[in-house]
Amino acid sequence: MDSAKPQCGGSGTGEDYPLGLHVGGLFAVFAVSAFGAGFPVAAKRIKWLKMPPKVFFACKHFGTGVLIATAFVHLLPTAFGSLTDPCLPDLFTEIYPAMPGVIMMAAMFLLFMVELYLNAKTGGHSHGGPTGTTVTVVQPLPRPQRPFPETANFNHSHTRNDSSVSDDYDDVDYEKAMARELYEKENKPHAYSYEQDSNSSMPAWFVVFYEQYIRQRSEMMDMIKSTQYSNQAVIDDKPSPEVSQSSFDEEGQTIDQATYKRMSMNITLLEGGILFHSVFVGMTIAMTTDGLVVLLTAIMFHQMFEGLGLGARIAAVPYPRGSFRPWLLVLAFGSTAPIGQAIGIASRNSYDPESALGLIMVGVFNSISSGLLIYAALVNLLVEDFLSEEAQHLMKKKDKIAALCWIGLGAFGMSVVGAFA
Repeated sequence: MDSAKPQCGGSGTGEDYPLGLHVGGLFAVFAVSAFGAGFPVAAKRIKWLKMPPKVFFACKHFGTGVLIATAFVHLLPTAFGSLTDPCLPDLFTEIYPAMPGVIMMAAMFLLFMVELYLNAKTGGHSHGGPTGTTVTVVQPLPRPQRPFPETANFNHSHTRNDSSVSDDYDDVDYEKAMARELYEKENKPHAYSYEQDSNSSMPAWFVVFYEQYIRQRSEMMDMIKSTQYSNQAVIDDKPSPEVSQSSFDEEGQTIDQATYKRMSMNITLLEGGILFHSVFVGMTIAMTTDGLVVLLTAIMFHQMFEGLGLGARIAAVPYPRGSFRPWLLVLAFGSTAPIGQAIGIASRNSYDPESALGLIMVGVFNSISSGLLIYAALVNLLVEDFLSEEAQHLMKKKDKIAALCWIGLGAFGMSVVGAFA
């Protein structure tokens, strides 16, 4: 006989709830989170705090390792542990225990679709087509081959790759036919028949002259159409209002519009995945009484490492000079976990994280966050840093080795912290 399903719900926080310690922990977590995310941004944008490039390089890649470890070591185990708790309905424990993985996969696909849509709107960058060849929009037309005088006639065709200019070549064929008709009439006035003599050969000097005319006319048409396409592309690619107002970043360098839009989009999606789980991190702290000091210390290291990685990525975005957006992103990260703590403190007598609702909420949101972080860390960070065309030109072999070492160190450090938080 099967044992009875256990009941969800904990014993509550109890009457000896250390309210003062929790309130102090709230401000401590805010200070550590804001400092971790804000220091790289301040060092990049405040002149007297200029951070050496090597230090910024280390922080950037150390943070990448932290974010990857956060997804795999902290979020995924918590999601599976919450949604497979024996007290939950059989849908989560017996029928489909892989539910956290499905939610994570759905979040990854959704993020990919969002990024695909935004890339189509803002313009992305290409490292080559999907078949390994670079996709070009305007193909140069092949120059017509000059026929040998012995076999030259005006029935040979000039192939075109661009179907949009087929009408132009109809005009050319018509002109050739008229020229041939005129020549035949002048040289064979009594025996001329256009239909019967359609394959008659032309003199070599006439072929050379007319082939040169055809070639020059084709090149001119190609140049006109290419110029029209380029002008249309410039008109369609209008700059965003923020970039129009300020075309230079804090270092006085010109902002590349496509790069700015792409990096701004990536950092927004990355922070969105982090903020999801930060609320529940704060609520977990607020609901803890036993071992609170150990958990609070581990969470502070967690927020410091995570903020350092996020802040380095925010600082790398070429925001226009005087923009407040990077500081808003820092403030959002610094305040999210404390907001979760405040919610947990206020609802400590009514909200039970061990209840069925609490377990499902934590499991679902951690699954979503892990999917967002895994996609953002692997696709938008690792691929961009090591496999992009820009990285191939800017990073030498020793730089890549150093970056991999910092990534490994960040992942290791966060994995150790994950054992306590």
